[in-house]
Amino acid sequence: MASFFTSYFLPLVLIANIFNFQTSLCDTSADEALIAGICRQVQDPPFCLNTFRQILAHPYVPEEVTRAAIAQSLQKANNNRAFIEAAKAAAKDKETQDLYAICDSSYGLLITVLQDAAQSLAKKDYNGLENDLSKCPKFVSDCQNVLGSKTTPEMLDRSRKQFDLIIMSKAAADLIKK
Repeated sequence: MASFFTSYFLPLVLIANIFNFQTSLCDTSADEALIAGICRQVQDPPFCLNTFRQILAHPYVPEEVTRAAIAQSLQKANNNRAFIEAAKAAAKDKETQDLYAICDSSYGLLITVLQDAAQSLAKKDYNGLENDLSKCPKFVSDCQNVLGSKTTPEMLDRSRKQFDLIIMSKAAADLIKK
């Protein structure tokens, strides 16, 4: 009896495992293609790939990828705003303080709009999501433009990463079936 069980069910279990392994490989390659497609649109693709790999688990679903990208963008915006507030406090002249005050306002607006985008996504309001995310790049570029020659290499790097996170959010949102 045990021989019948072993000879009949063991091959079935083996075939099922092979099928499951192949299916998971297909899912993984599709997931990687989805992320690679998004990351081709940013200035720093390795930053994008590393960010997604650190925060996502398989399978990648466009809504979850979008949610994760918005969350990372929001976290970065809050960190950048704290950096800007510290730079403003450390500035020695009124002109630089005023420039950082403008950046502070821009990042405050960015944070509000990213929060709105997260709520739009949660409500499956994809038009609202698209509208919210379309506003975001302007807030980052306003800060970059106002600082001009008074910017620092760290602020430039922060701005580039913020832009990339916004692009990642927009690109992921564009993949959602509406």
